[in-house]
Amino acid sequence: MVMALFAILLVVIIVGLFLPAKVHLERSIEISHDKQTVFKVINSLSNFNKWSPWYEYDVNASYVISGAKSGVGSKIEWSGNQKVGTGSNEIIKSIQDSSIKTKFFFGKNDSPAFSIISLKQKGNITTATWAFENDFGYNVFYRYFGLVLEDMIAPDYERGLKKLKEHVESLPLYDYSMISVEQTLAEKSYAVEVSTSKKTTEISPIIASAYGAIVNYITAKGIVMTGSPKIVNLKNTDIIYEFLAVIPVENNKKIDSEGKIKAFSTYQGKAIKYIHKGSYENFVKSYSVIDAYLQQNNFEKAGNSWEDFVTDPGTTSEDLLITHIYQPIK
Repeated sequence: MVMALFAILLVVIIVGLFLPAKVHLERSIEISHDKQTVFKVINSLSNFNKWSPWYEYDVNASYVISGAKSGVGSKIEWSGNQKVGTGSNEIIKSIQDSSIKTKFFFGKNDSPAFSIISLKQKGNITTATWAFENDFGYNVFYRYFGLVLEDMIAPDYERGLKKLKEHVESLPLYDYSMISVEQTLAEKSYAVEVSTSKKTTEISPIIASAYGAIVNYITAKGIVMTGSPKIVNLKNTDIIYEFLAVIPVENNKKIDSEGKIKAFSTYQGKAIKYIHKGSYENFVKSYSVIDAYLQQNNFEKAGNSWEDFVTDPGTTSEDLLITHIYQPIK
């Protein structure tokens, strides 16, 4: 009896050694969006649960996001019910707008598995291919497991790609070519704070009056203007608009005895910069682009936005106006 069992075990081992050591499966889906947007979603594992096929197995599972905000080092760890278990997933390779590779562990297994998501765009369609790779080496029992592994996880991969498609296609279609992330430097300035009702038919004269007060003050004091005028948005509702009219100066130490002109220092730190071209009336659309970019890149606002009026509307035609819109981020 013992010899018979040994013989069977030997056959199992020998046959197992001839089974494939490596497992590879992949599934693809077409997404009606540009690959840059798809890449921004998959390149940060803080987005993973927005399209993960396993998230719904235990919505009460705990997750820890760590490492880089995006790209190599972005990591997610989880602990949940029996279906979800414990594990981690980390981006170990990231090729801009092209592909990511992740290394993941399940439970107490010390051997990682790997997945690759690659993107190819043709026209307005991006094909996302999600592949799974594992090398079982000389572990013959895992090689047997590899025979059924594709049937086990392929449905999850297909469902995950479908959720990725739904999530990405729900995102706004915007051109981000005018956006950059920059470190801004503080500028010494003078400012006038204004609060006005949205029922006012024309806000432009109110802004011009605020700027005029600053220009008159710095001219009278012999203070040199060093930068372009700015508007810092303090409050913007359906009823009220509150803002600071700001002009950078060489020295803002002189104090206005009437208290109307206040010394001010502009924001210093990380900010989204959007180059707005054309009429000021289209600021709403530009801010929509900025908001979409913030959402897709998981940026959080860190202060009041402002407009930097690079060109002079008095000498520049409306269609050629350039305004830099900034939104501080964490």
